[in-house]
Amino acid sequence: MPFEQPQSIRTVFFDAGFTLIRPNPSTPEICQQVCQRLNLHIHFDEVKQRMTEAQDYYLRHMRLNRHTWGSEEAISEFWIGYYMNLLRPFIEEHDEHRLYQLALGINEEFDKHTSWQLYPDVLPTLEALRSRGDYTLGVISDWGISLGPILRQLHLTPYFDCLLISAVTRHAKPSPMLYELALQRANSIADYTLHIGDSYIHDVLGARSVGITPVLLDRGRHLAESNVDCLLVHSLTELLDLLEVPR
Repeated sequence: MPFEQPQSIRTVFFDAGFTLIRPNPSTPEICQQVCQRLNLHIHFDEVKQRMTEAQDYYLRHMRLNRHTWGSEEAISEFWIGYYMNLLRPFIEEHDEHRLYQLALGINEEFDKHTSWQLYPDVLPTLEALRSRGDYTLGVISDWGISLGPILRQLHLTPYFDCLLISAVTRHAKPSPMLYELALQRANSIADYTLHIGDSYIHDVLGARSVGITPVLLDRGRHLAESNVDCLLVHSLTELLDLLEVPR
């Protein structure tokens, strides 16, 4: 799908998780490492298999609790419940206290910047946009308050003019209120704004609900342009091509 007026864009918002940053090492490896530190020794493949099954828990919870990401307490409660569900087959029956401590330890590990890394295309893209001098850049993310320190420790905050975190704003994607607030913070107009993220429902529909141009990021190359009704890229550097910004 062609982008007819790239020169009109003055503000670019980015999603955070799986757009700018990803777990490091992988989520199963982080879970396994925390468990080993807390004296629960489980094989990596067992954790990986359970994560596939735990996806049902995630999706079921998200369908029933759409406002989870708008509350720090609800986010923490959800992830602890998620990891308790993940680890339950490896714990002796009724040892809920140990199960809770393990889940709490994993949740706390993901609040650290050391559990996250930048995708290789992030800094080149941000540098190219910043070098133009005429873009306002921001982040809109469903996350807890730990995202601010994570981005700061990863040296990303100097690139951004505003950071909208769902747990802080009390509005979660795809709520139009979150995107409207982002426009206000950036002092931007929707017609001249673009938002890129990896979720069609949360990023594309959320941005579109207030008139922001959405771009869907498909890093795994699972989609083709014919499959979606929005701009589609497979890397952040392709975003530069859309905006006609030299790499």
